Amino acid sequence: MAAARLDVGATVRYGWETTKANLALVVLVTLLAALITAVPAWIANSLDGRATALSALLRLTGAILSVLVGIGVVRISLRLHDGQRVELGDLLRADWPLFWRYLAATIVYSLIVAAGLVLLIVPGVILAVRYVLFGYFIVERNARPVEALKMSAAATQGAYWELSVLGLALFGIILLGALLLGVGLLVAFPVVYLAAARAYRTLTGGPAPQPQPAA
Repeated sequence: MAAARLDVGATVRYGWETTKANLALVVLVTLLAALITAVPAWIANSLDGRATALSALLRLTGAILSVLVGIGVVRISLRLHDGQRVELGDLLRADWPLFWRYLAATIVYSLIVAAGLVLLIVPGVILAVRYVLFGYFIVERNARPVEALKMSAAATQGAYWELSVLGLALFGIILLGALLLGVGLLVAFPVVYLAAARAYRTLTGGPAPQPQPAA
């Protein structure tokens, strides 16, 4: 299946314009996501070898929360794109079957990309682009891990270069946000995940962006 044409410039502009239009909401979501995922690890590191069991529990909690936040960010970005109402509770709202599917697919994706990188790097980059949309298919369509990876491969077919350029552009936005004393990341990350949602909608023939109701 040939992918729909992805306009990189329009996709990045969509991420920027949607971030500006929903600035308070997306900054708050990004800040909460950062705190939720970072605080358990920070506390575990501060124990500095003491309370080993508690440290391990905190790291496990942080890992679980990171998966939930990943699911939540995908859900929120799609809802913003589709003009649906967004609540902060969406950030951590996920049932356990969805959690395990997302976790399993993330592990498989990481192993595939790592194996490709071992093979002179280029195959790893190609595989990373090919399967990058797996999370959207799990969150939106409740796809199983292998099914989601196959669906991503079908959706990205023929759009390798556009997705690669988009990935570089979004990486540059994150670097720019980091240079602005880190505070810029609160704006850079929303631009990135909203642009990624737009790319997913474009490549899967989804609806055009819709106005966002008041949160």
